[in-house]
Amino acid sequence: MFIVRMTWGNWLFWGILAFVGINFLWLGLLEDFVPLWVGTVVGFIIFLAMLIYGPREKEEEEEG
Repeated sequence: MFIVRMTWGNWLFWGILAFVGINFLWLGLLEDFVPLWVGTVVGFIIFLAMLIYGPREKEEEEEG
């Protein structure tokens, strides 16, 4: 699977979207078994992982 290289702002957007999505899924599927704060921690870890390890745009090197 190929992940498009995105800017820091794009990864911030997708990280927030993943955080909110994980919390909604947690509310719908797992809240009866595991408390919501665990889902918040999991969502935050995934958010940080997307910001830190997401592929970045290649910086153009100037020759001269």
